[in-house]
Amino acid sequence: MGLGAPEIILIIIASLIWLIPAIWGYNAGSARTIGSVGGLLLGLFFSILGVIIVYCTRRIDEKPFYGFPNQSPADELQKYKQLLDSGAITENEYNVQKGRILNSN
Repeated sequence: MGLGAPEIILIIIASLIWLIPAIWGYNAGSARTIGSVGGLLLGLFFSILGVIIVYCTRRIDEKPFYGFPNQSPADELQKYKQLLDSGAITENEYNVQKGRILNSN
């Protein structure tokens, strides 16, 4: 008694159904911080739920949002000048930061 054609067809269909989320997770993970291997494993072990988890991760090309406004060099210099005037930093520390800010441009 061996496997007949219907059983073999069912095994192939079941394997494809199991592999589709894994391939999907691999492709989706390659563009995200989780990576393609992480997406593949999540797709293999958790199926569609794993693919959803992959899509919840941050994309590689997205910049993290911290909520801080971008400061111009003049704003930074003004901030350090205020710290110097209040006595929170020394003149040497101010000059170091001023050099860093002016040389970064």
